[in-house]
Amino acid sequence: MLDTGLLIIRLVIGFIMIGHACKKLFGWFGGEGISGTAEFFGAIGLKPARALAVCAGLAELIGGFLFGVGLWIIVGAVLLILPMIVAIAKVHADKGLWNLNGGFEYNLVMIGSLLGVALAGAGAYSLDALI
Repeated sequence: MLDTGLLIIRLVIGFIMIGHACKKLFGWFGGEGISGTAEFFGAIGLKPARALAVCAGLAELIGGFLFGVGLWIIVGAVLLILPMIVAIAKVHADKGLWNLNGGFEYNLVMIGSLLGVALAGAGAYSLDALI
C-alpha cells in the first residue's frame, strides 16, 4: 500500500507541476506564456525577468516529469521546491499562511509533500526502482 500511496502522490504533484510549467512556457490552461510570466516576474523584482521565467517554467516541467515518473526523485523534488520557495518569498509571505488571503499555504503543502516523498524514496512503482 505504501508504494501505491507514493505513486499517487508523485503522479498528482508531477502532473500539477507540469501544468504550471505549461502555463508559464506556452500559455496553456489560461496561463500567460513566457511574455506574461516575464512581465509578472519583472513586476515583483525578479531580473532578468524573461530568463528567470524560462528557468522557472523549465524547472517545473523537468521537475514535474522526474517527480511524477519517479526518476531521480531528489533532483525532481529540488527542481520543484526552489520555485515554491521563491514564490513564498516574493509573492505570498506578506499575506500570511492561508491561501484564502493569498498566503503560502499551497506552497508549504507542496514543499512538505515533495520533501516527504524525496526522503521516503519514490517507491516500487517508479523508474528509480527499475534502474
